[in-house]
Amino acid sequence: MGSSDVPPPHVPWHYHAVCTTLLGVCAILWTLTYILIYRRSMTDRTYGMPLFALAFNFAWELVMSVYVADTWLEGGVFFIWLIIDIGLVYNVVKYGHNEWRKAPLVMPEIGKIFFGMTAWSVVCLWTFSKWWIDNNINPKKGRFYCGVEGPDTTELAWWTALFAQVNLSVMSLFQLVVRGHSGGTSFGIWVCRFLGTFLVQVVYHGYCYLVWPEANAFWVNPFAICLWVTVLVADLAYPFILSKVQEGELILKDGRKVRKEGAIGTNRQVA
Repeated sequence: MGSSDVPPPHVPWHYHAVCTTLLGVCAILWTLTYILIYRRSMTDRTYGMPLFALAFNFAWELVMSVYVADTWLEGGVFFIWLIIDIGLVYNVVKYGHNEWRKAPLVMPEIGKIFFGMTAWSVVCLWTFSKWWIDNNINPKKGRFYCGVEGPDTTELAWWTALFAQVNLSVMSLFQLVVRGHSGGTSFGIWVCRFLGTFLVQVVYHGYCYLVWPEANAFWVNPFAICLWVTVLVADLAYPFILSKVQEGELILKDGRKVRKEGAIGTNRQVA
């Protein structure tokens, strides 16, 4: 969002160039994240992104691409992510039962549960976005949407994406601990995800606030600070938990990873 902005004179002339560059690098990092999660999940015969995080993320990309985005570039990026995420959805449907063997009510219905989560997330995001745009929530001078000055879809995208990011970062950490193995994830995935998140949540929005504070004050809203600090803390803790979990896992011959009960040590293959 923001490609249609017309900043006031005090904003540096290179504002759009810097924003486009930062968002472009972020888009590349997140694209790599999705591709790597898909590849690792196929190898490990599992799914890498927590269920609700993936459902909400898929719904967010769908609503942003077909309803909120007002330029072909913005909509195109969201649509590309949406297409790539179909691979992650396939991982859930194909291998999700492997992670729910101790939950007989969930295991055979994992696909239906996921699609139910996704459908409800689409409804919630669409109604929230429609309310935001129709009622011109927090209008900003210099912000344009579909040729009309005022509607701030940048802030709309910020709050909805921040909710998605908190869920993804925290639930990814919990998923590691609960599973007791690193199936569907890796240090490479974490690096791409963390850098992509840090770049947009801190660097991009921090830059926008510094040069155009009146339009980007939401970044320093106390509640927003609590949320993105939560994201950073969870993401920074992730590699340490991942390393510890990898010490206590077994790799089966079919590629799946499982918890090694009562032992911590070097990975080994078992039948």
